[in-house]
Amino acid sequence: MVFMKRPSLHAGFSLVEVIIALALFGFLIGGLMAFLPWGVDGVSKIKDRNTAMSLIDATQIELERLGFSVVEVGTHRLDGLYEATGSPIDAAKVNQLILVARRSGGGVSFEQVIQSGQSEEADGLLKIDKENPSALTEFKKDSGGLVYFDSVRSDSSDIPISLKAMEKYSEQNSDEQFMNSWIEEKDRYFRLVCTQFASSSRHAHNVSNGYLALEVEVQWPYKLFNSENAPPKDNREIKGDIEERFRSSFVFPIAIYR
Repeated sequence: MVFMKRPSLHAGFSLVEVIIALALFGFLIGGLMAFLPWGVDGVSKIKDRNTAMSLIDATQIELERLGFSVVEVGTHRLDGLYEATGSPIDAAKVNQLILVARRSGGGVSFEQVIQSGQSEEADGLLKIDKENPSALTEFKKDSGGLVYFDSVRSDSSDIPISLKAMEKYSEQNSDEQFMNSWIEEKDRYFRLVCTQFASSSRHAHNVSNGYLALEVEVQWPYKLFNSENAPPKDNREIKGDIEERFRSSFVFPIAIYR
């Protein structure tokens, strides 16, 4: 007859084995948790880039809404376009037409026009000097006449064409609502900078063409706001622009027709 040894009721892991197992488990979980913020941040960045790329069609629609003349002078970069003789030259000052969009995308709106100088590089190309740009409310066309960026529209709607003008206009008309194009400042997450090409480019503007080619740089985040109850960090204001060197960006070409 064969007798089976009855297992001991006290058989199991020793205290040392349990401690080692818990230490390994904690080390593994801690390592995985360290990757969690990186993963969430990575997903957010991918989502923002996809949204930025989806703004191309909305940009086309907004530029066409503004009209050829407004966009032409709002992105002015070349002098002498309307002279009978000679070739256009790069202007000392360049206009940049700024569009903005919400983080969720869906549409863009014309915010303002800014002007900055151009500095010549060693390779002969011109680079826009982005230091201390000034806002423009009007600009004189080469062919004569003024274009007002912050004026009301010429049609019967009597609504300003820029968000900057809407801010001033709404102060005087507190009951006015701009539901179709108004974007709160705190919601202006994407910034789209529209400029013409330099004279050295084959896409440089020519009045004999029936189109205007533009270079659009999408930048984000443009503005970030803390919640109302959160104290500002490092004694900074709660609202403000993010420095351009901290923004993500990509560039695409676009064209509108007369």
